[in-house]
Amino acid sequence: MYQVYIVDDAVLTRKALVMTIPWNQWGCEVVGAADDGEKALEEIVNLVPDIVITDIRMIRMNGLEMIKKCRESGNNAQFIVISGYNEFEYAQKAIKMDVLDYILKPIDDDELHDAVQRAVERLKEQGKREKENIADTNNKKLQVDYSENNLNAHLRQAMQYVQMHYSTDLSVRNVARYLNISESYLTKLFKIEINLTFVEYLTRVRIRKSLEWMKDKNMPIYEIAEKVGYRDYRYFSSTFKKYMGIGPKDYQMYCLPSNSENEEGK
Repeated sequence: MYQVYIVDDAVLTRKALVMTIPWNQWGCEVVGAADDGEKALEEIVNLVPDIVITDIRMIRMNGLEMIKKCRESGNNAQFIVISGYNEFEYAQKAIKMDVLDYILKPIDDDELHDAVQRAVERLKEQGKREKENIADTNNKKLQVDYSENNLNAHLRQAMQYVQMHYSTDLSVRNVARYLNISESYLTKLFKIEINLTFVEYLTRVRIRKSLEWMKDKNMPIYEIAEKVGYRDYRYFSSTFKKYMGIGPKDYQMYCLPSNSENEEGK
């Protein structure tokens, strides 16, 4: 549900917007309302709603001034202005503040619905871009290329072993035994040579491998988790989110091309 905040000093208009609009059907919920811009500004900063519907002419602080202060505070809400004044000056100022729509009173439900749906589409696209940016940034962190030629021979072997057996129940003890070296020595090698613990390196390998499996959008997340060595789906999801900034389902939905896009590229 997208959160909506309503600002209007006309009691009947404000109540009508809160109580008579089928917000649930529109995928929204009203989280607050105010009769002046000053009070609204304070609550918008605290509540951070997705959509703000505001009148212009109000006591204490008008709607455009409130929008300006919201923008200055870094608020990215979608603003819809409602006004009884068809004045070019107001509309021009609203456009400069990236207001989504300017609706004249009396409010037409269909016109308001169209504006809210445009706001929702903007928010979806905005959310998608934010998730893509977060995932891309964290993906690059996973792609750190260690020049294995300059690494200790035992560490190179350990890393190669992890790359081949990441889906099994691996531990630093298992790998140390395989290499016939002490566990403490191998632990120090990881920390000194690549500044990671064994578990951190193993986790990075597993997350990178899971990204490859996720290209198949038909494969369930729990199955991907098992393929990269996680028996607990919830633990895999929390670990994935820690490293990628978003959960595995969101990554599949927002950060990978759709099946239709894949077909077009063939």
